[in-house]
Amino acid sequence: MKTGSTIAAVFAACLLLESTGISAPARAAGVDSIQNFTGGAGWLNGPPITPADLRGKVVLVDFWEYTCVNCLRTLPYLKAWYSRYHADGLEIIGVHSPEFGFSGDRQNVVTAAQRLGVTWPVVLDDDHTIWTRFNVQAWPTEDLFDQNGKLVELQQGEGNYQQTEAKIQALLKAKNSSLQLPAVMALLPQDSYDKPGAVCYPQTPEMFVGPWHGQMIANAGAFNDPAKDTIYQDPGSHTEGALYLQGYWHATQDLEGMVSGGSDGYLQLHYKAIQVLTIMKPESGGSGRVVVTQDGKPVAHADAGPDIRFDADGTSYVTVDAARAYELLDNVHFGQHELRLAPQHFGVGIYDFAFESCEVGSDK
Repeated sequence: MKTGSTIAAVFAACLLLESTGISAPARAAGVDSIQNFTGGAGWLNGPPITPADLRGKVVLVDFWEYTCVNCLRTLPYLKAWYSRYHADGLEIIGVHSPEFGFSGDRQNVVTAAQRLGVTWPVVLDDDHTIWTRFNVQAWPTEDLFDQNGKLVELQQGEGNYQQTEAKIQALLKAKNSSLQLPAVMALLPQDSYDKPGAVCYPQTPEMFVGPWHGQMIANAGAFNDPAKDTIYQDPGSHTEGALYLQGYWHATQDLEGMVSGGSDGYLQLHYKAIQVLTIMKPESGGSGRVVVTQDGKPVAHADAGPDIRFDADGTSYVTVDAARAYELLDNVHFGQHELRLAPQHFGVGIYDFAFESCEVGSDK
């Protein structure tokens, strides 16, 4: 299992890359043919698979991470393609290369795969051995191979879904011209950046909460002992793209996240975006309730992400019961806001914030 200290300087973070496709020849020092999957920590959804087992199949190798927002946005297409084309000769091989220490835990990946509906074979690449062998640089990366194991298309990051599906269809029909295949699926509403007339606003960059990528806590002291709670005082004035803590918090041992030390603290963030996701974890198991407010008020129902719940009195909150990404906000319009997360118990770990800001047309 990787740790923040060793992997942070080596591997790209889960970021929204350009949605422009990259052809296979343009990949410097890339692979020309499918590589083996040895060196992993085990398989999900079936026995180990070798390149020889895949001979004669169209193969999509998906490098993903279950907390990665861009990977989560790609999953609906992978699920549709697997359902549509698996019987006709498409195989998907998921390579789960973790970004955080906890996301390399087998049971966490098993639980996530079941929750997300990932039914194709997945190899656990805890030490990034397979990632390195395939020369991967970002989550997600999709390598598409023909029936002879030759790389025919590379996609780094989100996007080009219709192009990839058309290529899958062409490869399948090249082997069996009598195949009757469906029309290429329409883009999902979330993928407005790939549609004519899309507007992508400048957004707050991804933010790692723990100090493993550098200190992003604007009111942090000079030293934070992971074994001890440190008290923080919110200055009240917040800069966009910085994190502020109030109350007792301590860093995780691997420095990847910050953990609530009481019931009266909060994390404050001034951001600009449409959509906000955060990675959280109940550090001692069980579950923890986190009250979520935007601009000092409960989250508006129209702006609430799918993980937000509401009390009878209108309080907006999320229940942190697994180590995963939580979709907090899906605002109607792009804008700048003050987001506050207030854990109601000690032991809620907060690790990362990711943002999205693309839509079709103007929000004005």
